[in-house]
Amino acid sequence: MENLLNILNTKITISEEDWLFISSKLQEKEFKKKDFIITTQNIEDKIYFIQEGIFRLYIELPEKDVTIDFGFPNNFLSSYSSFLTQTPSIACIQSLTKSKVIFITRKDLQEIYLHTQSGESIGRIFAEEFFRYKSKRELSFLKDSPTERYLNLVKEQPQLIQEIPQKYLASYIGITPQALSRIRAKI
Repeated sequence: MENLLNILNTKITISEEDWLFISSKLQEKEFKKKDFIITTQNIEDKIYFIQEGIFRLYIELPEKDVTIDFGFPNNFLSSYSSFLTQTPSIACIQSLTKSKVIFITRKDLQEIYLHTQSGESIGRIFAEEFFRYKSKRELSFLKDSPTERYLNLVKEQPQLIQEIPQKYLASYIGITPQALSRIRAKI
C-alpha cells in the first residue's frame, strides 16, 4: 500500500491521520490468470489500483470482442462509467496474468470523502487519471497510425507488452492480428 500512498503524495499531501482512515478502507485481492473483475450487466462498485499484473478491458460484440483498454501496474482500473452511474457495465475486465490489486468500494470511498480532508482530492485524482488516459487514447485514434499506436504501447510498457496475446493488441489498436504481424515484421 506504500506504493499507492507514494503515487497519491505526488499529487496531493495526505496527512497521517487521513492515511490511517483511508488505508483502513483499502482491501487487497489477488486474481489468477483469466479471472474476471467484472462482466457485463454487473454494476461496478470498486476502483482498483494495480500492484502487479495486466488486465484487459473489452466489450463483447456479436461478431467479436473489442479490447478497449489495458490495465498495467501502478495505474487505476475500473468500469468507471458503471461505477459513477451505478448502471450495468458494458465492459468486461479480465486478468491476463496473475495479478494483485488494492481496491476500495464505492461505499468506503464515500466515507473517505466525508471523513477526511484529502478525500475529495483523492476522488478528483481517480477521475482525472481516468479522463487523462481516455483522452490520450481517443486522440491517438484520431491522429496516430496503427503503427504509431503500437509503438506508443511498446514504449510505455515494454516489459509487459510481451505478455499480451497478439489478438488483444491488434484489437486494442484497431487492426487485425495479421496487420499487427506486418507491423511487427517491419519494425
